[in-house]
Amino acid sequence: MIRPRWDLLDTGFARNGRAAFRNEEMVERVRLRLTDYAGQWTQSLDAFVRMAAALRTSLGEPTDRRPGTDAAIHWAGADTTLLLGHSGSAVYLELATNNRLALDEELRQMDEHEEGLL
Repeated sequence: MIRPRWDLLDTGFARNGRAAFRNEEMVERVRLRLTDYAGQWTQSLDAFVRMAAALRTSLGEPTDRRPGTDAAIHWAGADTTLLLGHSGSAVYLELATNNRLALDEELRQMDEHEEGLL
């Protein structure tokens, strides 16, 4: 079930002849929560698998798969990556810049390193 909540995100694109409002800040990540089954693991896992199959049909084979409790499947592009994630009772679809993902990975590795020192 999808319960839409509408927001307007200005991408900076406009048709010829129209003025475009340009925000100097760049959006690095857009994340949509696609499901929330209130703790029903089997339903959210089923939704994740079906969405992954649909995206694979449209986009081709993923560039990265990360199994586990917080599973994720990535389709990397030149500047951005589409991620389908499964965490607990929810499935997420996320579009993030590759720079943002690289920074996230650096932070994750630093956290793991610090935990190893404690």
